[in-house]
Amino acid sequence: MKFREPDRLFKIWEYTVSHQTLLLRSDTDVKMRPGPRIEIYVGGVQTLFMNSMMYGLTIWRANEHEAADISARHGVNADATVTYKLSSSNAEGFLVSGRPSWRKGERGIEEPTLFDFSQPWPPGADVTWGDIE
Repeated sequence: MKFREPDRLFKIWEYTVSHQTLLLRSDTDVKMRPGPRIEIYVGGVQTLFMNSMMYGLTIWRANEHEAADISARHGVNADATVTYKLSSSNAEGFLVSGRPSWRKGERGIEEPTLFDFSQPWPPGADVTWGDIE
């Protein structure tokens, strides 16, 4: 499944080298109007090539041709089973990583992440979620 939110502003919210994890977050649309929080969590990040701020965001698993192109252009081992392409109105990028997951729910700017793994799963009815296949 492709993830597509073309009217949202996404930021790299947290990247942890030692745990190879990435958290992208959107609290507003591209015109800075508040909306439900959207977070994308990625584990097993081996390679990260993206802007820190993206105006709109689409993420999908790279096909074999796209992965081969990334390998040739960037000198990385971009196997199609673990490579994800990113596209926004201001940049293109990619991840070589585990499968990204997303969550969406109404949260205040100061409230904890939607990916608080100490909380029960599945989350309440106010949160929707999915994986990027």
